[in-house]
Amino acid sequence: MLNYSFFPFKNILEELDGSDLSLLRDVSEGWYIDYKVQGLKISDYGKHLAAFSNQYGGWLIIGVSEKNDGSRTAGEFPGVEKSEVAKITLALREAASAHVNPEVLYEEKVIDGPIDEINLAKGKSIVVVGIPRSVATPHIHSSGRIYRRVADQSKPKEETDRYILDELWKRGNEHQQKNVMHLTKTPELPECQSNSPWAYIFFKPSERQLPPTKKLSFDEFVRIVTNSDNSIVGVHAPLPAAHSALNGFVARQIGDNDPSLALLTIRWWHDGSVRFDIPLNLYDLSNFAKTHEKNIYAGQYCGIAYENQCQDMKIVDYAMFVPIIGALTNCYLHMLKATDDQRDVFSCFTLRNVFHTSPFVDSSCFIDRIKSLSLPLTMDREIVLPKEPTEDNMFIHKAELRKLNCSISNDEYQTVPYVFATPLIYRIFNSVGLAPDWDSFVEDIEAWGLNKINSIASPPNG
Repeated sequence: MLNYSFFPFKNILEELDGSDLSLLRDVSEGWYIDYKVQGLKISDYGKHLAAFSNQYGGWLIIGVSEKNDGSRTAGEFPGVEKSEVAKITLALREAASAHVNPEVLYEEKVIDGPIDEINLAKGKSIVVVGIPRSVATPHIHSSGRIYRRVADQSKPKEETDRYILDELWKRGNEHQQKNVMHLTKTPELPECQSNSPWAYIFFKPSERQLPPTKKLSFDEFVRIVTNSDNSIVGVHAPLPAAHSALNGFVARQIGDNDPSLALLTIRWWHDGSVRFDIPLNLYDLSNFAKTHEKNIYAGQYCGIAYENQCQDMKIVDYAMFVPIIGALTNCYLHMLKATDDQRDVFSCFTLRNVFHTSPFVDSSCFIDRIKSLSLPLTMDREIVLPKEPTEDNMFIHKAELRKLNCSISNDEYQTVPYVFATPLIYRIFNSVGLAPDWDSFVEDIEAWGLNKINSIASPPNG
């Protein structure tokens, strides 16, 4: 359920009934409530949705008339014809998306008669529309006007007061800046790790779509990150160290490492957003040659580096990066499934301490490229993409790409998290010089045995 400044019912929206509607006999129309006997024009719906969103939020209730004693409370509940409900809900949807910019977030509940408690006849319905107070203000109507809810008016008021308009812009800008801070802020590192390279990946569900009604419990979080009941199909990297945190949970992969160090981590927030903290292995050329001596492509890579007099070069090994992202993404997808979150997801990333490092991936295609084009070199100490992430410029991951059928086999399911994360992985590889274009990236994917992805995924826009 969305958060409301005023909630006049005893039950949650999904469970409203006649007893909830009867409470409206003591609730006056005003800042938070508007009663309508019948449906409106689409553009008028847009005015009401925008006005409530811009002000305190509230409730548009269709099929209810006011008392005629001046109290402005709900008097009768004649309802609207049940056959008209589909037309009303369609008009609301069009009004929210096509007549208000940015789009208004709302939810609705249809209550059908007969209900004796409020004298709602059979074949009649009440449509309850909840509009929360928005943080993406101002919402501008298709007429070019900005509307606001005013207590003593039954119609939305066109706002012309410069101070009020400035406050609406300020509210929207403050929320956007708060999001940017959240999506670009990375955790402090212990002093001994302060210069080591890291990848931080953020996934954030859309704020322009309805959030789930369920909340992820700690037990469910632990079950997913540890796979304690072997129910997590697909690639998985157990993260056995789990605990609660501010507004969410944390899971870490400690193993034999010092638990006080920064390690592979999933940080979950209750709004459905998540951050992956991924340490990147850093080597000098001689250590890389020793630790990868049995790897054919690493040997060829070292040979090219020595030929080019790169003995002092630092190397970041991205060979395990894709399976790690696949494993963490798979955990995230199961978290979204556990909360029944149907929203599209946006992503961004930050790479730290990668200045003047050369990237490596375990691929013959990559070796062929550097034979002719020399070794790539990451020129930025920190890469943040997008620089100021918003839903208008982040990478989108459509909800239909994560249809989780947990009853299928691992082999059938394994590509799902990779397909979901592909736009992000490509952007990361492109930013450090590993994938100059989509076709090169696809070559590497196929070399890793993930060739099924190429037939499903498509290159990100932009």
